[in-house]
Amino acid sequence: MSAVVLDARDRKGTPLPVADLASQWPLGGWRDMQTLRGSKNEHWRVESGEGTFFLRRSYRSKTSDELRFQLDHLQTLRQRGLPVPLPEVTTGGDDYVELEGRLWVVTKAIAGTPFDEQSEAHLQALGRTMARYHDLVKDLPAEVDEPPLMAELRRRSAEVTVDARVSDRAAEVVAELDVLLPDLPRVIVHGGARRGSLLFDGPEIVGVLDFDSAHPDVRVLDAAVAVHDVGKVYTQKGADDHKVALDLSRVATLLAAYHETGSLTPAEQAALPLLLEAKRLKRALGRLKRRQEAEPLSDNDHAKIVQEGRRLQWLHDHRDELAAVCATAG
Repeated sequence: MSAVVLDARDRKGTPLPVADLASQWPLGGWRDMQTLRGSKNEHWRVESGEGTFFLRRSYRSKTSDELRFQLDHLQTLRQRGLPVPLPEVTTGGDDYVELEGRLWVVTKAIAGTPFDEQSEAHLQALGRTMARYHDLVKDLPAEVDEPPLMAELRRRSAEVTVDARVSDRAAEVVAELDVLLPDLPRVIVHGGARRGSLLFDGPEIVGVLDFDSAHPDVRVLDAAVAVHDVGKVYTQKGADDHKVALDLSRVATLLAAYHETGSLTPAEQAALPLLLEAKRLKRALGRLKRRQEAEPLSDNDHAKIVQEGRRLQWLHDHRDELAAVCATAG
């Protein structure tokens, strides 16, 4: 096989070790690489003699133990019937490699179409799939005393002093969640139950993706992630109300579909609006802390601080309506 000469680069413009990667995963010869839209990890689509694959490089702080946990979790889910992608094995028989101090995984592409925003069937499928996933993992060990989100929010609320309204509300949310915490079921959450984590063939789901954030946590966290993702209302980019409000009818449809095969406990119903607020508070406090420490903030950072403030105000103003919708998932 001829040497690989593809000139692929990461988001900083640094060349990738393509030849070394291709020697680990020959795939019938690498023919083309395309950078995919970024996230915390970096992804590339690889066209090869054996078909289409995805190459993922984990973020720098990702440990091999964390990656091993997630890859083992995928194996368990596939054995239990969930259509998840499995890692391709290297020439040395491993399912990931470490190169240049980073962890790399290759998976074969699953043929399917993305989530259709206009399809109520797809919205319902997300709710049903989330419930099915929770049922599949309910027997797996998932011990956690304090959810990472709560621990981080507790820490940030104590550190940030530049906006007392935000830090005080964060402390209040943590205190309210503390009361509910003993009654919140724990599972290995998906961690990224969003529209982009599903692939479809018509109304049917053919792929469940993005398990990189899977970890032991309170089960209702997945519902909070999904509700915000499918519920946020898109107006005009740059407008004051863009991605601020939640479409409660879509939230109700999602949770009703979840309720077809699963249910949220009363404690989870009460925690769901708080977790939605907690995630917004965490984002806001993160940027406020940077401002407090005189770190340079971009125009986008300043805009995000304002946007999170508007989101928090919307959640406050519509707390009763949101709580009523969440109560339907019991």
